[in-house]
Amino acid sequence: MNKCAVFMLDRDKDFLKLYSTLLKNKGCQVFATDNLFLLLKYARTVEPHWIFIDEQFSPATPDDIIETINSKIEHSPHYTVMSGSKDFPYFAQSSPIDYIYKPRTLEKIIDIAENCCIMQ
Repeated sequence: MNKCAVFMLDRDKDFLKLYSTLLKNKGCQVFATDNLFLLLKYARTVEPHWIFIDEQFSPATPDDIIETINSKIEHSPHYTVMSGSKDFPYFAQSSPIDYIYKPRTLEKIIDIAENCCIMQ
């Protein structure tokens, strides 16, 4: 297995199962959970290349969750916040965080799989 690990944080079990299966089939190492503590624990061992976070995961803002993750791990993964809205009122153009309309997450995952996971 290659070193491209993708983490997903979402309370929607069906969503996690569908997309984690797709990524695994493309050669990615995947950790999909609805538990931030487990994500943090696993992220210390396996350095995630990409972390997807559902905007509605917690009452805390996605920025707060990302800040928590960054304070607990030593490397800097890419982040994508999945939103149920096409409009991102708090989105800053200078932000290193990607925001995506959740129904379009499949496109992003396929792009990551093709560029990061698929073994040549």
